[in-house]
Order: sequence, then C-alpha cells, then structure tokens
Amino acid sequence: MSFLFKLIRLDFVLGALGVSTLAVLALFGFAVPELDLLNHAQLFLLPGTVIALLIFAVAMRGWWRSAAIIYAFVGFAASANVILPDTFAAMQPRPAAPESGSITMMTHNLFGLNYEMEKVTAAILAADADIIVLQEYFGEQAGELHPLLLASYPYYARCRGGKRANLGLYSRIPFEQVEDGACPNNAYGTTRTAHVLAKFQTQSGKSFSVITTHMDWPIPVARQHEQLNALSAVVDKIEGPMILAGDFNSTAWSYALRDFVAKNDFVRETLNMLTFPMSWYYLGAWRDTVPFLPLDHVMTRGGVVVHDIHTGEPTASDHLPVVFTFSVN
Repeated sequence: MSFLFKLIRLDFVLGALGVSTLAVLALFGFAVPELDLLNHAQLFLLPGTVIALLIFAVAMRGWWRSAAIIYAFVGFAASANVILPDTFAAMQPRPAAPESGSITMMTHNLFGLNYEMEKVTAAILAADADIIVLQEYFGEQAGELHPLLLASYPYYARCRGGKRANLGLYSRIPFEQVEDGACPNNAYGTTRTAHVLAKFQTQSGKSFSVITTHMDWPIPVARQHEQLNALSAVVDKIEGPMILAGDFNSTAWSYALRDFVAKNDFVRETLNMLTFPMSWYYLGAWRDTVPFLPLDHVMTRGGVVVHDIHTGEPTASDHLPVVFTFSVN
C-alpha cells in the first residue's frame, strides 16, 4: 500500500510539474510562435497551476517543495496576467446607450454542417439585430437562410470562395460595399480567406465601416500570422469609425491576437467571451459540449462606443452568436 501511495503521489507531482511547465513556456510565446499555441489553453492552465501549487505544498518536503512552489507560482502569475485583466475589465459598467441612434449588430459562425436555418433565424429575431455578419455561410445555408432574411434585411452582400471565404452581411440599413477584390464570387475558388467591407451611415449622418472575416486555425502558425498581417494592411487604409467582427480562430490570450489588436489601435470588446465549441465530434457523433474558447471577436476603433455585448441564443452551430449594441460618436 505504501508503494502504491508513493506511486500515486509521484503521478500527481509529475502532472503538476507538467502543467506548471506549460504555463511557463506559454510566457515565451512572444519569442517562439509555436509556444504561443499554449496560450490558447490558458483557461485550463490558470486553474491547473493553482492545483499544482496545492499538490506541491502537500506532497513534497524540504527545499524541493520550496523550489516547486516557486516554479508553479511563476506559471500561475504568467497565466493570471493573461486571464485576469479581461475578467476584471468585463466587470466594468459600459456607457449607457443614447436615447436614439444606437445600432444592434450580430456576428455568427453558422458552422458548415448546420442545416437548421430556422434556429439561426430565431436567434436573429431574438437579437433584433440591425446588422448581421455571418461566417461559414456556404451555399447550403444561403439557399435556405437568404429567403428567410430578405424581407427584414433587404440590403446584403456575400462572399463565395474557399474554406473560410464564405461570408455574408445582412442589414436593415443601406450600405455601400467596398469592392477591394477580397470578396470572391466563385464557390469553387481556392481563396481560403476573404472579408466583406461595408460603409454605413447613421440616421444623424455619421459614417462608419463594418468589416467581417474568418481566419484559419492557428496551426500552422505562419499561415494565421500571414492572414493577420494581410488584414492589418486592409484596416490600415480604413478611415473613421470602424467595427471588425468575425471568427478569428484565435483566443485573445494569444500574443498573435493581442499584437494584432495593439498594432491596429483596436479596442477588443469581447472579454473572455466563450463561444466555442457548442458541439464536438467524438465517439462517432456530434455531441453537445460547454464552450471554453473565445474565438469570435468584436473590435472597434475611431469613436465606436459599445453599450452592451453578450452571447446570443444558441443555434445548431458549434459557435454561439455575439450580439452587441453600439453608437458612433
């Protein structure tokens, strides 16, 4: 029994050491992009390092315990420095909406295998959004959803392309689509990513831009970095108030997305807002899960003020919608 107890204790200690090491390595993601992938798991690393501290305090003795506790605390501090600022910022009250002139917008990744467009329509109606931007908006979805939306949203634009280049924008408000060559119209094309860029005006005559896009997964690392750099080149040319919304396939805990936000003077409005995955494929079927990754983001700059932001009603997608109300200063 004593041997078994020692073996179990060793397993706990090695596990705690492993979690602490991952948290410490994530700290160096700014220098080694591959290590930045660990930052996407910060929601697990932070509580993991707390548990590691407890295991080291209970299961170890002597100077080994002191060294291990210091090591785990470094990992905890690194993770806390990423997670807690967003957590505290999300608790702060937002500016009250004006009596008139506010606009509600919704961004949603429909999921390529989602064919229940009536649920998507119900979520849109519940949000009462004035502007809707959609990702993974393939022909199968558009064939059913487009007629359902057209009566309420007569202004629209679509991109048809490769894997991530299927996008949609629907609006009650007239807009001018900026044709910059990044919104393909070939469902059999090879363009992996795209964006819809639209220019709007508020009722009081204030102009603002809306851009939606869909990034690839962060593996391979170089590919997403190239896509973020290309998007930076696009938004750098956009003047005035602006909203960028979509599925970035990146958590805000990563250096890659944090650097993108800082580089382009954005305010990221989605603070630790967990939107993915609502379902996961395992044991031969898609099964419901609890979302644990904030992949869908809303960013603003140039005088756009967000008064409220929250996740919308679930659809049959593996992403939750994000709904927010804003005004333009």
